[in-house]
Amino acid sequence: MVNDCQVSFGFLPAKSQILIRTASFLQRFAVSENNLCLLFANDARQQLQSVFMQVGDNVRAAHQLCSAVFAKLFAVIYSLTVTVTESRNN
Repeated sequence: MVNDCQVSFGFLPAKSQILIRTASFLQRFAVSENNLCLLFANDARQQLQSVFMQVGDNVRAAHQLCSAVFAKLFAVIYSLTVTVTESRNN
């Protein structure tokens, strides 16, 4: 029920939201022209890559991360729905 509401209203689990916001921040930080940010741009890029690797190999940007997280959530909900439907039919 909670998963259905999350999908219906576009709310991801807190862990996923934090992951996406972290990626968005690091992506903007890594390309900032601010002198202080430039000092740590390589660290930001490395952290960004580790965030992307948590979701999948094909993720290269924050918007792709968001899409991948939603796709995984939909896949989980779909599999739960199929399981419940099958158990009701038997």
